[in-house]
Amino acid sequence: MKKNNVKQLVLPLFICVILFNSCIGMSIDIQMNRDGSGKLTMEYRISQMLQNLGAFDGNESLPTIPVGRDDWERTVERTPGVKLGSFSSKTAARETTISVTLEYENEQALSSLLDQIGEKVSIKRQGQSGTIDFLIIDDSMSLLENLYDESMMSLMRVFMDSYNFSMSFSGPGNSSLTFTDNEGKTIPAPKAAQTTLSGRKVSFSIGIMDIFDMTDGLGVKFNW
Repeated sequence: MKKNNVKQLVLPLFICVILFNSCIGMSIDIQMNRDGSGKLTMEYRISQMLQNLGAFDGNESLPTIPVGRDDWERTVERTPGVKLGSFSSKTAARETTISVTLEYENEQALSSLLDQIGEKVSIKRQGQSGTIDFLIIDDSMSLLENLYDESMMSLMRVFMDSYNFSMSFSGPGNSSLTFTDNEGKTIPAPKAAQTTLSGRKVSFSIGIMDIFDMTDGLGVKFNW
């Protein structure tokens, strides 16, 4: 009998993007209201090959990514203070584009969501101001070098040349964006990134492989 394939965010979603070449682009938009509630909108692409792997027995060791509405409904059931706002899926050629909007009640709920996407998150809010510290990936290059040889790394650079990781944030007032390393220390904005560092909405977009050239990892800090 085929085992029930219940998908979960077993590994951080961004890690799955790279390690399994399953997603080839991802964008995250966070909107926060004055009371700490808001919504998170995410879009990512998944190869048909990875989805097909989920149909076979013996796949328990594979990191799984939510690809259907049912998968996201199970995810929000495990995350207090979060509900599914909208979901859409469009398949073309050899990949599926997933778009999902998640509504969160407070900063604790948002923290739980972000912890499932990146490495580590800390959110502090006092009144109408606050800070989100979001570590996208930690010690990135050593992670890849332990898994892939030089020829595979070169192939990945070609394959992912045009794919980006993007993130934006808008709060109740003007916001600012700074970049950090894996220890939380402020660093200059990566040269490869396109950024809006202050204003009503702050954002950045950077190539997937450019992130892995940052040997001290990459984090972002949103202030509002």
